[in-house]
This record gives sequence, C-alpha cells and structure tokens, in this order.
Amino acid sequence: MYKNKSPLNKAKKPVITDWHRADIIAAVRKSGTNLQQLSRDHGLGRTTLTNALYGPCPRYERLIAEHLGTTAQVIWPSRYHEDGSSKSGRGERGIGRYKAKNNIGNSTRAEKSCNVYHINNAEVAHG
Repeated sequence: MYKNKSPLNKAKKPVITDWHRADIIAAVRKSGTNLQQLSRDHGLGRTTLTNALYGPCPRYERLIAEHLGTTAQVIWPSRYHEDGSSKSGRGERGIGRYKAKNNIGNSTRAEKSCNVYHINNAEVAHG
C-alpha cells in the first residue's frame, strides 16, 4: 500500500553499460594482437591506447573500435550521444572554466585587463 507512494519506486533511467576493460582487452587479443602492438602499429607509444580504457579519449576509442569492426559508441555508450558524437571535449566539459578564463560572452580581455605599469606611465607623461 505504501510502496506506490514512495519516491524510491519511481522508474529509474536505463543503465548504460560500457564494455568492461577485460572484455575489450580479450576482444583485441582474440583478433590476434594486443593493445600494445595495436598502439605501435598506429605509431603511438606502447601504452597509449590503454588510456581509452580508463577515460574518454575519442581518437583512441575510435582506433580500438575500428580494429574490432564496430563503432566506439557500441563499446562505450556512456561516452557518446545518440547521434554518435562524443560527449568529451570542449562541448561537454570545461566550457565553464574556459569562458571564465577567457571572458567569453562578457567582455574582451583587453577591457578587463588593467596594467598598472601602463597607467602610471600615462600619468607621468601627462603630469
């Protein structure tokens, strides 16, 4: 009777599950190589492609997915939008810090900048 009114019984979002790291490594090994060799084949350092297993790296994710004959969105659905565009990068994270740092949308950096040395020189020249 009380279960229907509880906020805990609301429908939850579907769980998006990325492939497990071990599954990705196993799939690459089943294809006859490993991530280290795959990295070297693409002219990268031997451990470079393993970065994609631990965090968003769209370029490395794409290289692994192409090798496995699929898309990065299939392997890491939580890192991609439904249209296939990456969630990482300037569009999804860091934009707030970027705007604040470079004063985008507020005023130009030159207007906000106040060089004391420059002001003192102007006063001396006119004084």
